Amino acid sequence: MNTLMQFLAAILSILLANMPAMASAHEWKTYTNVRFGYHICYPADLLTAGPEADNGDGRVFSARSGAELRVWGNYNALEQDMDAIVRDLADPDATITYRRGTKSWAVVSGHKNGDIFYAKVLMTRNAKDGIDSVHTFRLTYPAGETKTYDAVAERLAKCFRLAE
Repeated sequence: MNTLMQFLAAILSILLANMPAMASAHEWKTYTNVRFGYHICYPADLLTAGPEADNGDGRVFSARSGAELRVWGNYNALEQDMDAIVRDLADPDATITYRRGTKSWAVVSGHKNGDIFYAKVLMTRNAKDGIDSVHTFRLTYPAGETKTYDAVAERLAKCFRLAE
C-alpha cells in the first residue's frame, strides 16, 4: 500500500472512530399495538418501555437523558383533516422546522425550550364503519442529544407501520 493510501486509511479510521453512534448500533425491539394495528421499533438500550395504556391505545418509552417516545392510536371521531391532527402534535409556541405529508400521512419536527421533537402520523380508513384510525408517534429529546436521537428518529420513521 502506498503512502497516500495509508494516509487516507488513517484519516478514514479517525473519522469513523469519532462519528456518533448510528441507530443500527442500538438494541432494537418492536412494540406491536393490537387494538389499533400498528408496529414501531425502538432502541431498547436507550428507551425503557412503560406499561401499555389501560385502554390499549399505546405506550410511553422514556430515557434517563430526558428523551421520550410516545406512540398511540385513536379513532378520528371528530373527522379532523391531517392539518388539524398535525397542529395538535406541536405545542402552540413550538417552532416547526420541517413538515411534509399527504391526506394519509404526515411528519413534523421542530423545537421548544431546548427540546427537539419529531412526529409521524398515519391515517387509515376503517371500511366497516367509515371512521378513520390515526396512528401516531412523537419522539422528544434534549437538543444536546441530537447526535444520538436524530438517527433514532430516522429509523423510527422508517419502521413505524400498520400491521398486516
